[in-house]
Amino acid sequence: MKETVKIKESLLAIVLMGLLLYFLFRRIEILYIAFAIGILGLASGSFAAFVHKWFGRLTGFVGKINNTILLTIIYWLVLMPVATIMRLFGKTGIGLKKPTASNFKDRQHLFIKNDLNNPW
Repeated sequence: MKETVKIKESLLAIVLMGLLLYFLFRRIEILYIAFAIGILGLASGSFAAFVHKWFGRLTGFVGKINNTILLTIIYWLVLMPVATIMRLFGKTGIGLKKPTASNFKDRQHLFIKNDLNNPW
């Protein structure tokens, strides 16, 4: 995708985010700011590139924060209780204990020519 298209998409995202925030909080200042960013971004390529660069940094930072928060919540609310319950019941889910008998099983089978025709 061309860089100018990405810049225009960033401006559109900022303007739409401003509209959403206006409808949520009913503050006319948010609407004016979103409108000004949209008009200035369309009028000046350097301003649009500046806004695109900082919007990209902001969304990258928010993405890192969200990943950290979501993964922490999933770990503590899902994985830890399941692991604790499994440990209480003595099941670890992995076979670290040595088997009492051998893992090999004796198979009393006479191999014939047809056994090798379709091995899978």
